[in-house]
Amino acid sequence: MDAPSARDELPGEASCPICLEYFRDPVSIHCGHHFCRSCIERFWEWPTAGFACPRCRDTAPERSLRPSRELARVLEIARRLSRGEALGTGEEEEEEGCQRHREPLEVFCKEDGALLCAICRESRAHRAHTVLPVPEVVREYQEQIQARLQTLKDDRDKILEFREAEMRRNWEYLEKTEVERQRILSQFQGLRISLEEHSRHLLARLEDLERDIGKVQEENVTSLTKEISRLDARIQELEEKCRQPARTFLQVTRDNGMEPPGPAGLGKENLQLPPSPLPELEKQIHNFREENILLEETLRSCQDILMFELPEKMTVTLDPSTAHPQLLVAPDGSSVSWESARNPPGDGPGTDPPADGPGPGTDPSVLGREGVTAGRRCWDVQVAPAGSWALGVARETPGSGGEIPGSAEWELWSMGLCQGQFWALTSLERIPLFPIRAPGRVRVALDYERGQVAFFDADKRSLIFAFPSASFKGQSVHPWFLVWGEGSRI
Repeated sequence: MDAPSARDELPGEASCPICLEYFRDPVSIHCGHHFCRSCIERFWEWPTAGFACPRCRDTAPERSLRPSRELARVLEIARRLSRGEALGTGEEEEEEGCQRHREPLEVFCKEDGALLCAICRESRAHRAHTVLPVPEVVREYQEQIQARLQTLKDDRDKILEFREAEMRRNWEYLEKTEVERQRILSQFQGLRISLEEHSRHLLARLEDLERDIGKVQEENVTSLTKEISRLDARIQELEEKCRQPARTFLQVTRDNGMEPPGPAGLGKENLQLPPSPLPELEKQIHNFREENILLEETLRSCQDILMFELPEKMTVTLDPSTAHPQLLVAPDGSSVSWESARNPPGDGPGTDPPADGPGPGTDPSVLGREGVTAGRRCWDVQVAPAGSWALGVARETPGSGGEIPGSAEWELWSMGLCQGQFWALTSLERIPLFPIRAPGRVRVALDYERGQVAFFDADKRSLIFAFPSASFKGQSVHPWFLVWGEGSRI
């Protein structure tokens, strides 16, 4: 290999793998690779599992830094070679000299940025310019470059420190998320184990109750069977007596000291039934059922709380282009109200809602701009106590234009209030709900994958109504709102 090739490879071999500059205070680590002391110390400042080599990834349990004096001497030679190449280039340029006067280029014109000989220096073109000796200009420019280089290195070090700080923060955040993951898994695992234990306990009580019922049934059947056998024997005895001739029958009866047969004699047969244990068993089953009802209510309350809290809350903006002409949508899309003065064609002033409550086809409704196609979402709606209202979600049916919300082209899952009666409303039916206190805020919770739409009193955090699983068929589901009557506002 010739000398120029060796000089070309020398900067790469004499550079730190971390900062890619010539080694500064070189040290070797456990695997034999070399680095700048400051670079490797910075790299090892926050080790995760042992001390790993940045090049070969070999890991050591303890930190080991050994100064490399031989490499430092080689670096000094590399620097001299680099300076020698630069000097060699300058000497070649000097040897060329001034092409006009064949004189050495000894000075530099700062205005023109050109090397000059002594004759060019005295010419009229450069006489008024700032001209300095070449070594002085080189030194000045080198100082400027070194200052700029130092600034760049300082900026690079700041970025490295910032990157390391960001990495540390990211690790901390990842550790926090892992802690939260383990906490959630632990809590739900504990809850699952507790529920399984409680379930096993209840099933064991049921098994004990079944055994008690079986035992009582066996004893009761045995007792009743004995009584039936006794009665069968008595019946057979009386039947045989009845088949005897009259003289024998009457004689045997007197000889045995028995009274003549007849209603009075037969009335002395005393039927004794054993006491039934079934009322006590029925009482035990009733108590067990009462306890389970309390457990079911507790679990249902827990499910309602999860259904209320788990969905991601979203902000809904009303779309004026989908609003009924009778409705007034706020400019920012945050509210909608019924405007009695804005009667649609064919309607008289002060149109009242129909007696059977609001529903699909009446159409004083508006859609939200935001569509939901996946996940769990919820939004809170503040309703006015006056007038009638309904709210929920609407899914555009495939192939429809979707221009008229609430028409047959949209499938609805909603609930609302009309003339003091609460209703659960779909596109096909209207279900009256039990009387409830009119809520001030209603939370609509949508679970797209499960096809579940639920409505809560947002202030009391209590479930009002939940539709059973529906299929949204991959279509976008939009928030839907209806207001009708004087003072109605959402």
